[in-house]
Amino acid sequence: MSPTLTTNSSHPILSVQDLKTYYFQDEGVVRAVDGASFDLYAGKTLGIVGESGCGKSVTARSILRIVEESGRIEEGHIWLRLPGQPGQEQAVDLTTLNADGRQMRSIRGGEIGLIFQEPMTSFSVYHTVGNQIIEAIRLHNDVSKQEARNRAIELLRMVGIPQPERRIDEY
Repeated sequence: MSPTLTTNSSHPILSVQDLKTYYFQDEGVVRAVDGASFDLYAGKTLGIVGESGCGKSVTARSILRIVEESGRIEEGHIWLRLPGQPGQEQAVDLTTLNADGRQMRSIRGGEIGLIFQEPMTSFSVYHTVGNQIIEAIRLHNDVSKQEARNRAIELLRMVGIPQPERRIDEY
């Protein structure tokens, strides 16, 4: 059952409760995330810190439902407050959604995004920066290619990329 939430900042926009993501290997079970719980509030910053291999990235991948094939979310809830009429936003438990389904795909990149630390996994060196941004814009918005291109140029400008009209066509 999805609770009705208010826009009151006392309600988290994301709530992870007792998340357990395990990987099943020939050698046994790897408990990559074993009981993570936290809340993220609108307008606030949440830092998740830890040693290499402690489960930070697996937690993020679990939230986005992009856990590698040998892994799966075993327990827990990931509540996301979706936009709606003021005072009537709905929360959905992401663990109940089909990872490859339409609703999860619209949430992934539309409501929640992930930028990996490794720069080579962020952008493809085989496609222009513009094509990659345009693809993401068109995936989540009903706009023409030209409208998406204009939006991509504006986004590059907003983050301080010099000469965005030229850089959009670079690799």
